[in-house]
Amino acid sequence: MEEDTGALPKKQDFSEWYNELLWRAEIMDVRYPVKGLYVWFPYGFAIRRFVYDRLRQLLDRDHKEALFPLLIPEQEFMKEAEHIKGFEDEVYWVTHGGTTPLDVKLALRPTSETAIYPMFALWVRSHADLPLKIYQVVNTFRYETKQTRPLIRLREITSFMESHTVHATWDEAEAQVESEIALSQEFYKSLCIPIVISNAPTGTNSRVQIIRSLSIRSCPTAGPSRSGQCTTSATTFRVLFRSSMRTRTGSSRSHTRPAMGSPSAALRPLSPSTGTTRALSCPRTLPRSRP
Repeated sequence: MEEDTGALPKKQDFSEWYNELLWRAEIMDVRYPVKGLYVWFPYGFAIRRFVYDRLRQLLDRDHKEALFPLLIPEQEFMKEAEHIKGFEDEVYWVTHGGTTPLDVKLALRPTSETAIYPMFALWVRSHADLPLKIYQVVNTFRYETKQTRPLIRLREITSFMESHTVHATWDEAEAQVESEIALSQEFYKSLCIPIVISNAPTGTNSRVQIIRSLSIRSCPTAGPSRSGQCTTSATTFRVLFRSSMRTRTGSSRSHTRPAMGSPSAALRPLSPSTGTTRALSCPRTLPRSRP
């Protein structure tokens, strides 16, 4: 990775080819001295900004952007134990402030539900507060132990978009899911990225009930890549965070919360699907020259 001339490594050696491609195109530099963390070159960051500006334009039609904290107290995070089951070993924990041990460990968010939903429980007190529709674009952290790759498998995801909405009825939540799917289709079409939408597994336990889950997958030539997921959760987190509202008649009931997440996926399919053995070919919609 010292010379930027000549042909790229053979695509059969995907890891070497991919890293070299991103470096020569000045998208990302993989040489940062922490495994799974990468540096955006100015040109790569301009592409990232272009893509997420487009996403914000679409979401701003009926959502409002917010920003929730990176640090999540252990007691709040563990309320989500069933939801996070499967990646407990991937959580980064902050245990000290300087040299002083913390009374409560703080998780670096691997996902944001336990930062967002306690606040929703405070914000939504009656039907007059609904619908509530917010989104955020943040970084998330997961201690990946498998082979890491830029944009594909990282320890710091620098481009994690998630939207969360709250509705009084199931029908309103279902309509929101359909709206999010249509928005996703419009978004990926504008970037010339083909996608496949399919049903994803759902599940129920004593605390969580996910009624419907849809997966949005992009189709790079290197293989399918999950780009985002739309989930309708009928009672998820209602019990965990004692979340309910007053109806028009004065009774108390739960509300329904669809959620949608899109980890760096808006960017992930671009390089594997459009790179050649000589260069990176970007869709015409992306910035064409380096700043």
